[in-house]
Amino acid sequence: MACFRVDQIATLYHPRFVQLYQQGEPYGVGNAEPLFEVCATLNHWSYVGKRSKAHLHLELADTSASLVCKWWFHKLKNPEERLIVGGKICVVGTYDYVDRELKCLEIKEI
Repeated sequence: MACFRVDQIATLYHPRFVQLYQQGEPYGVGNAEPLFEVCATLNHWSYVGKRSKAHLHLELADTSASLVCKWWFHKLKNPEERLIVGGKICVVGTYDYVDRELKCLEIKEI
């Protein structure tokens, strides 16, 4: 599966990018959705839901824009220790141009 590094978050919101993505670029119609790697500052994170700690909501930002990432059934051990607000983080996932958020699949070490 192809993985594309996003140079700045604003790229994901650019009308030309969204238009091409809707048409099946850069991965081709019928192929698996590509992955996008976004490295930025972690502004906020929280668990999704009141009782479960299985899902995470992350908010990233760089100098160009901010991005919401949702990670369903995350595999992080001790997120409280690994997710440091104000620190750099690299997330990898599929992009949902309708909801304008990244569906996180993993966090890479910086």
